[in-house]
Amino acid sequence: MKVCISRNAEARTNAALARVSDALCNELDSVCILSRNRYSGKTKGIKKKNYAIADKIIDNYEINLKSTPGKGITNIIQLIAFQIIVFIWFLRNKDKYDIIHAFDLDVGLPVLLISKIIKKGYVYHIADFYVDSRSALPSKLKPFIRRIEFKVINNAISTIVCTEDRIKQIEGSNPKNLTVIHNTPIVSDELIDDMFKTKKEDTHKQKVVFTYVGGLGKSRFIKSALEVIKDYPQIILNIAGMGTLSNYVEDMSRKYSNINYYGMIDYTEALRLYSKTDFMFALYDPGIPNHKFSAPNKAYEAMMLGKPIIVARNSGIDRIVNDNKMGYVIDYSEESFKELLNRIISRSLDWEELGKNAKVAYNNYSWAEMKKRLIELYKHIT
Repeated sequence: MKVCISRNAEARTNAALARVSDALCNELDSVCILSRNRYSGKTKGIKKKNYAIADKIIDNYEINLKSTPGKGITNIIQLIAFQIIVFIWFLRNKDKYDIIHAFDLDVGLPVLLISKIIKKGYVYHIADFYVDSRSALPSKLKPFIRRIEFKVINNAISTIVCTEDRIKQIEGSNPKNLTVIHNTPIVSDELIDDMFKTKKEDTHKQKVVFTYVGGLGKSRFIKSALEVIKDYPQIILNIAGMGTLSNYVEDMSRKYSNINYYGMIDYTEALRLYSKTDFMFALYDPGIPNHKFSAPNKAYEAMMLGKPIIVARNSGIDRIVNDNKMGYVIDYSEESFKELLNRIISRSLDWEELGKNAKVAYNNYSWAEMKKRLIELYKHIT
């Protein structure tokens, strides 16, 4: 069996693409990736690149289509252009796949059409349910788009969601098969051991280090975190990623010596940065419906690395954090964040114990278990 994994994201930095590729590359006859580079500069068209995963090199067909965060209708036009390119690529390259592993509606819609035309099936992997994850989407359009995504779900060979709670999110659809694959990171034991050989820099040993790597969007508490932490010289904030607030974050890093901005970094670099931190945080605005079902990669990375994590109350992942006593759950507000920081810098909290609890919790969500689920799913397809 030949599978093409496709997502509206850059393969080099996307953990979900890495997970699926890792699970399937040694189990199937052929695996390739169709992805997108939003920061392509002068490069145009589709470029074939090598993508290293496990002990293999697979083909990564990268669509170079620039996008500017926060441009509204302009990005909608670019999204439609992306979907047209995806549709044409799958139509012209049907010899490269028997099954498509499609992430989210950006890819799911053109893949649904392809499946009807050339009669090839697909697995639909929901990282973000569309109508709940786009806060700017007009309310009148939501029922229509929900029906479209339900069609994509109903016509898929199998549907994947990232937590048991997410099953509620797609109520009203009729998936033929449903599998839960948690967002557990894939990292070799050798890499983890190597990371922890390097201790937190001596210059920071008297300070508390916070780290965030990910999308720099307005609903991720980024601006609030920077506005609060800039007034705490006892705290170092390391931040990496791209998004609407990239320029703001870069400006803040120039103004304040306790804020470090690394721009876009690859996944291994992100884990190395996390390995030197005291706290991770994934504070997602619970006012956005999709965040009520959130399962951020950071929570599972915190488990794997044995780091305490700070999350927002009513944001989905809060239940896992509370149940495993692996971090702090706070209100999505600057006031709650300040209160927690004051307790942390006064050393009145035992965060080392939280890190140990996070490490123990990882056993319930290990990549070995999630990989086994994904392989079993494809075995049933064959």
